[in-house]
Amino acid sequence: MRLRDIELDVATLLEAAGLGTLSGDTPTLYPGPFPTSAPDEMIAIIDAGGDPPEKYLADTGLSLHRDTVTVLVRGTRSPGSDKETGDRARAAWSALYDLQPDGYVRVEPTEGRPTRQPPDDEGRPRWVFSVELEYLSASAPGAVVPQLAPEDVPRR
Repeated sequence: MRLRDIELDVATLLEAAGLGTLSGDTPTLYPGPFPTSAPDEMIAIIDAGGDPPEKYLADTGLSLHRDTVTVLVRGTRSPGSDKETGDRARAAWSALYDLQPDGYVRVEPTEGRPTRQPPDDEGRPRWVFSVELEYLSASAPGAVVPQLAPEDVPRR
C-alpha cells in the first residue's frame, strides 16, 4: 500500500495556482511544520489525520484513503494585511475546490470558506480551512489503481 504525501501534494497544487513557491531562497509554501524563519506571508499545509483505509470493492486489492489537511494562510503585520491575507486564503480555497488531480479521486475544501483566526503571538493575521483528499492505493500485489470519477467512489 502506498501512502501519499498529502501535505506536499496540496502545496504543489497551490504552487501551480500561483499562490506561492516551494523552492528558492525564501519559500512561501510549507508542506508540514514551518520553520521560525518562514516569512510572515506564507501558507502552511498540515496533515490533520484521516480515517483508516477501507477496502474498495470486494477482491479488487484496492484501498480507499480519506485524509484531511489544514491550510493555514498567514500575513504580515502591516495595515490592511488582514484583508489581503483573507483574500489569499479565499484564493487558495477556490484553487482547491472540486479538484481531481492525477492520483486523486477528490480534493475539496470541507468548509464553506476560510475562517479568520486570532493573530499569532507576533500579531500576524491568520486564516484557516480544511481540505479533504481521497485516493486509491493498491493493497494487494498486482492490483492496478484506476483513475475514477468522483461519482464512482462510494460516499459515507
